[in-house]
Amino acid sequence: MTTPTDIDDDIDPRVERSRAAVVAASAALLLDEGPDAITHGRVAAAAGVSRTTVYKHYPERSDLLHATLSEIGKDTPSTDALSGDFGPDLRFLLGMLAGDLADEGRARLISTMMARAQHDVAVATVRDDRFRDFRHAFGVLLQRGIDDGLVRTDIDVDRAMAALAGSLLFAKFMANLPVDDELLDGIIDDFRSTNAPR
Repeated sequence: MTTPTDIDDDIDPRVERSRAAVVAASAALLLDEGPDAITHGRVAAAAGVSRTTVYKHYPERSDLLHATLSEIGKDTPSTDALSGDFGPDLRFLLGMLAGDLADEGRARLISTMMARAQHDVAVATVRDDRFRDFRHAFGVLLQRGIDDGLVRTDIDVDRAMAALAGSLLFAKFMANLPVDDELLDGIIDDFRSTNAPR
């Protein structure tokens, strides 16, 4: 016998289809036109659903942006994704950004999102949420490096992130260097030698 609770727990396939259509349309708009295109009205039109449907799934524009970034594979890493081995974990975390910067479409999106976050509250909210999650994973990684005697004990998490990510962003957007394994390995080697215990 089906109880009301069982019915509530079942997900209506129509709801899932409309949610998938919304996120797919939003992802296409984001990659083609950038974050300014992500409005409930534009996404509704592109997905072929009502604006009310988009609001029902994603009440805030920042909710829609979060879901869209996840759709295009831009989830922030959790500490569960770390192996516990400092070197490979550092390369894994930094490699996520390097991979995005090596892809012209994603690099353009990163540049646009960074610029829009200065003036767009929803984009800034998404940036801050993702930065907080990444900072947590990176902080756990650095602490493991300290515990294993691979990193100096007085390292500052934010400055360490700035050194690593900033080096990649500078290489891509200022020096127009190829973001490849050689660059990534060099940045990591420099970071490890600079921040080794004294």
